Amino acid sequence: MRIAIDLSTMQMGQTGTEEYTEGLVWGLNRIGISVVGMGRPGAAILPDQPGLGLASRSQRPWWEKWWWENVGITKIPKEADLLQIPYMAHPPRALKTPIVVTVHDLIPFRLDAYRRQFKERAYFNMVRQRLPYATALVAISEATRRDIEDFFPALAHKVTVIPNGVHPAFFQAVTAEQLQEASERFQLVRRPRILYVGGYDERKNVATLIAAARELFARWHDGELILVGAQTNPAVHRTVEELGMQDRTVMTPRVSREVLVALYHAADIFASPSTFEGFGLGPAQALAAGIPIVAGDTPAVREVVGAEGILVRPKMIEDWIDALQKALESPALTQAMVARGRVRAEDFQWERVATLYRDLYTRVVDDRGRVLTR
Repeated sequence: MRIAIDLSTMQMGQTGTEEYTEGLVWGLNRIGISVVGMGRPGAAILPDQPGLGLASRSQRPWWEKWWWENVGITKIPKEADLLQIPYMAHPPRALKTPIVVTVHDLIPFRLDAYRRQFKERAYFNMVRQRLPYATALVAISEATRRDIEDFFPALAHKVTVIPNGVHPAFFQAVTAEQLQEASERFQLVRRPRILYVGGYDERKNVATLIAAARELFARWHDGELILVGAQTNPAVHRTVEELGMQDRTVMTPRVSREVLVALYHAADIFASPSTFEGFGLGPAQALAAGIPIVAGDTPAVREVVGAEGILVRPKMIEDWIDALQKALESPALTQAMVARGRVRAEDFQWERVATLYRDLYTRVVDDRGRVLTR
């Protein structure tokens, strides 16, 4: 079996879609599935290299994205048995080659804040019209599957739930040298140390975490909050300044995966305050790395973390303060959660996830073959 995969989103901007695409290609390669890339002409896929070995590039202009999703993506290599589109998009019609579309979340349909501009509403109306052409859909969580049933009830029979994977680097130990290098680079000197990894849009609710960390650190008379990737985010800087957290907040630039893994291991707690997720990659990475987790209690994150973390009402600052305090003062509790979490994280190894995709691809190709020969 040979799978074509849309690599047009691979810009090395370290988005969730890029992380997913890289991991899926890596996992398929590990279980012997041949993959051919689309959307990056002339580029060879190197599954063992960061970003699949693709060169970094700037964000595509709107017209180039439009051309790709309407014209370019339809030119599937003849040798491909199936096309995998790693985000919620589809060509303007059904094609002869079966197409599997991964749906990470339905945030643009669920939350009005993500449809404020005309171009956003127009784009997602187009998605609504085209998604029925997909041969099969992958939902990365049961929560996303339920959202698909709510917004696209006629497509419910096409959905298979397959969780996201976690890169193998997060399952590996780090050296003392790696920890020291990360600590020196970002001048990490305080304890307790709370780590946040993720985006900074409205639903991520980072302001609540900053406010809770301020109160916690006041109680402990020390502490620091690490916000990965926030260094150039003006809104985060304003929040930190308004709350007087400048001396207790470390805002990093985007970092390599190697450095990110070291930051997980340098932290005492991983915090995920998001109010809405399709999966919860940060918590899954924390499970694999063996870091205690405090997270907002949302359906998707609850699926990932289960009882192996402390879940709180996302917007309640007092709940956050109490949960962070509990995690710091209850080492027996957190050690037990970490031990169970490492076992739970095995379900998110990319080789294991890739076998679920292989099973789906086999069913889709076999079913399409039977349809075409009737």
